Amino acid sequence: MPKFLITLAVLSSIIICSCKYLAKENAETKMEARNVPAVDDIVIYEIFVRNFTVAGTFKAIIPHLDRIKSLGVNVIWLMPIQPVGKEKHKGTYGSPYAIQNYTEVHPEFGTKSDFKNLVDSVHAKGMYLIIDEVANHTAWDNPWVKDHPDWYTHDSVTKKIIPPVTDWSDVADLNFDNADLRKEVIHDMKYWIDSFNIDGFRCDAAAMVPNDFWKECISMLRQSRPLLMLAESDDPKMYENGFDITYGWYMYSVLKNVWKGDSTTAAVQRCLQSEATRFPANYKAVRFITNHDEDSWDDVPEVKFINRDGARAAFITMITLPGIPLIYNGQEVGYPTKINLFEKYSIDWSANPELHQWYQTIVNFYNNNMVLKKGTLDQFDFQNENVLIYQRKILGNDPLWIMVNTSNLEVTAKLPVTLQNKKLKDVLSSEGIASAEVMKLRPFEYHILEVK
Repeated sequence: MPKFLITLAVLSSIIICSCKYLAKENAETKMEARNVPAVDDIVIYEIFVRNFTVAGTFKAIIPHLDRIKSLGVNVIWLMPIQPVGKEKHKGTYGSPYAIQNYTEVHPEFGTKSDFKNLVDSVHAKGMYLIIDEVANHTAWDNPWVKDHPDWYTHDSVTKKIIPPVTDWSDVADLNFDNADLRKEVIHDMKYWIDSFNIDGFRCDAAAMVPNDFWKECISMLRQSRPLLMLAESDDPKMYENGFDITYGWYMYSVLKNVWKGDSTTAAVQRCLQSEATRFPANYKAVRFITNHDEDSWDDVPEVKFINRDGARAAFITMITLPGIPLIYNGQEVGYPTKINLFEKYSIDWSANPELHQWYQTIVNFYNNNMVLKKGTLDQFDFQNENVLIYQRKILGNDPLWIMVNTSNLEVTAKLPVTLQNKKLKDVLSSEGIASAEVMKLRPFEYHILEVK
C-alpha cells in the first residue's frame, strides 16, 4: 500500500476514534449536567470544609460521601471554598465569608483538581453539589479593592465602608450600581459552573444585593445548565428573581420560643398563615434546627431545644412541615460545641451512633413519603398549648397526623375529633395505638400517625 494511503488510513482511524471519544465525553457531560432534582425532592447537607474533618480538605470529605448519602441527603452545600482575607480578619482563621479571590480555592482545602475530584465524586454517588456565593462584599485584601475601587461603596468622602447596618468590619461593601462589577460577579459564578460542573449556589446575604442583579444573573447562569438556587433571605421577591428556595427564619424563631415556653403552639399556626399570605405558590423554605450561623451565634440544638430529646422533637417538626430539610455537619452526631466561624474544630464522627441512626431513619422515611414531601398542611389543631397536632395529606395517599409534645413535661393532650377513639398506627415504629379523647405524652414525645 502506498505511504500516503497508509498515512491517510492512520489519520482517518485517529479522527474516527477522536470523534467517538468526544461524542462519548460530550454525551456523558451532557447527561451529568442535564437535570437537577425537583425542589420537592431535595434534602440539603451543609459542610464547613475547614471543620468537617481533622484535615479540613476537599479530599478528606470524599470518604464521608457514602455516610452522607445514607442519611437520605441528595444535595451537599459547601460553605465558601475560596481563600479567606487576612487584612482585618476576625479570630484565628478569619471568616469564610471574607473572600480574597473569587476564582481560586483556599490553599488549605487543597487544589482545584482536588475540588473537581470532590464534585465528580459527589455526582458519582448520585448527589449534587452547590457552593456559597458571597456577592455582597469582599475581604479588604481582595485585589478588587486596589484595582477597582469604584466597585465598592464609599462614604460621603472617598472611604470604602463595611456593609451598612452590620458589624462586619472584616469585609468591604460592593456597589452594584457599577455595571462592570455586575459583569464580573456573573463571570466568576459562571466560572465554577463551566469549569467544575457544580449544580448551583447558596447566595449569602441575598437580600443585600439588588433584585434586578439577581434576575439578570440567574437568567444568564441558567443558560449554561439547570441550577439549584438557594437565597439566604426570606424576601418573597427572591422567587421573582429566579431563586428556588429561601430561608425559613420565622418558623425557626417561633419553634425556639415554643420550646422555651415563651409561646404556645398557636404561634406555629400563625407562622404558617403568614407564610401562605406573604409568599407565592412556589414558596419553598429551607427548614432547619441549626446551620452555620445559628450554631455559631446562637447555640447547638441540644441547648436551644432544651436537651437531646427536645432537639429530636424539633427536627421531627421541621421535617414534617412543608419545606426543604437541612442538616448541618455535626448535627447528626450531636456535636456539643458551637462551631465559631473563625476557629478550627474537629467533629468526632464516631460519637452517638444511635443519634446518627435516628437521623438516617427519619430522613429516609421522609424521602419515601409523598405526603410529607409534596402534600399540603390542611388541618392544624391548637387546643393544647404545648402539643403540636397537624395533618399532612395528598390525593391518593393516606393522610398523616403529626403529634409533638414541645415541652419537657408529661402532658395530657386533647385529640382532634378525627383521632378520637380510633385505632392509630405510629408509622415510624409500626406501633398500634388505641386512642380515646385524650392521650398522655412523655416529655418531647412525638408520633407520625395513620388512622387505621
